[in-house]
Amino acid sequence: MKAAGESMRGGRGVWWFAFLGVLVLVDVGLIAAAVSSTQPRAQAEAGPIPTFSQEPDESVATPSPSETPTPAASSPAVQSDDAPQVFLSAVSATEAWRATSGNCSGTPARVERTTDGGATWDVVTMPFELRTVVALNAGSERTSVYGGVGDSCALQYWSSFTGGEFWKEYPSDSTGVAYVDQAAVWLSDGSVPAPCESPTRVLSQGSNAVVVCPGILEARTGTGDWLAIDVPGLQDVAASEAGYVLAVGGDDGCDGISVRSVTTPVTADSAPNPVGCAASAPAVEGVALSRSGETLWLHAGGKSFVSVDEGRTW
Repeated sequence: MKAAGESMRGGRGVWWFAFLGVLVLVDVGLIAAAVSSTQPRAQAEAGPIPTFSQEPDESVATPSPSETPTPAASSPAVQSDDAPQVFLSAVSATEAWRATSGNCSGTPARVERTTDGGATWDVVTMPFELRTVVALNAGSERTSVYGGVGDSCALQYWSSFTGGEFWKEYPSDSTGVAYVDQAAVWLSDGSVPAPCESPTRVLSQGSNAVVVCPGILEARTGTGDWLAIDVPGLQDVAASEAGYVLAVGGDDGCDGISVRSVTTPVTADSAPNPVGCAASAPAVEGVALSRSGETLWLHAGGKSFVSVDEGRTW
């Protein structure tokens, strides 16, 4: 019996040690797994780090600053102070404006206004140094002058809405102004060579344009060729509803300045038709003509003449 009990105790001891061995093996496995889980794993190749730039994207168009064209200095058509060109702009039967062309380096331009039918003229004081005048446009609400200003004599466009008391420059309004610039004439669509050597006046209305030359009225439509109409004694021209009104000196039957008309479009068969005669207006050089409605103004020999029936009587 004793031997059998000791044998049983010995058997339980063997299983106990076997159980402990299994526990040890399990612990070793768990420890190994834990250690392997903390080892770094192989990583994929890193992508490029994004960068940010403050420079503008070249694919986006960046507007470049544009230059505002500055008109070049311009001399008036008349090159001598002894015979300045006269600009006349009628407003009504009693009001009109006139200006002398002036010179960039000599006698400056002068702007005047009358409100009594030309009996008296008042000099208009400008807040800028107006050296020359190439265009004058007067109206009941706005009067504008285009001319060389300052030492550079660069062309500038100024307007007054207060009868000449206050003035402001309007650069964009100079586009399309018709004027004579020595050997060129500016029309509503740009500059073209003058059709004669000594142009004194140019008018541009839509697609029609005329230039006053010594004894000749040059006319054209669109971009066509200039057409010369002989008008001996031609002094000046003004626009009318039907075409143009002409001031002509030395006409038979008129001791002063005769008024004639031409309808548009001007053709080779166009002939100036007689309208009236300003007998008291001297037929001298430097005559200026302007129209406002049915009112015509003439400036000749330093005097003013007015017709309220489109030039038939004065």
